Amino acid sequence: MENEDENNFKLRPMKCELNYLSKSDGSAILAQGETVVLVSVNGPLDIKSTSQSIEKATLEVLFCTKGGKPSVADRFKENIIRQTCETAILGCLYPRTGISLTIQELEDFGGVSKLLTCTINCACLALLNSGIAMRHMVAAVCCAVSEEGNLVLEPSYTQVQSATALLYFVFDSRERNLVTGFTEGSFSENTYEEALARCRLASDVVFDFYRDIVKQYSDVI
Repeated sequence: MENEDENNFKLRPMKCELNYLSKSDGSAILAQGETVVLVSVNGPLDIKSTSQSIEKATLEVLFCTKGGKPSVADRFKENIIRQTCETAILGCLYPRTGISLTIQELEDFGGVSKLLTCTINCACLALLNSGIAMRHMVAAVCCAVSEEGNLVLEPSYTQVQSATALLYFVFDSRERNLVTGFTEGSFSENTYEEALARCRLASDVVFDFYRDIVKQYSDVI
């Protein structure tokens, strides 16, 4: 399979501010390219006994679009984000409590692919800022397969529209193991393996960015 110029395997510029909301236990605003997401975390909180789990904290995720009208696609995003964050949070330390994750879409110029990866990365930063115990961090990267069969990391809106397939991967910070993965479109097994390898390497850039941001807000590190 042919690969495009190396510049296409570089992630879009990221900018982040922690403690963005004063009344949340943790919050972060993240811009990846022209896509901007705000995430707030509250918890552990007391919740109704019917919602409690005796083994772990109950994670609630609410995704709010710019338009304000929820859709089936938004519920899908919430499910992906919740399952991904549950693997990272040490929920067993907070049984019978709830953790609330509220996500606000501010700008979306990269389509669903860019929005979802930006949201997962911002959620991880907000959880780090909240002080909730975590097994590991997570980093999300998206890859598109062009009509020519080339791989493009962090595709633009135009590239997404013309792509024959989209592949989303989320990795943990310990062993770079795959935490979450889902795809759209058709592709070969070799294409999948190549995209997985490329995105795993690109996740190092995201994890390095996390460390740089946390250092700016921590006097201990």
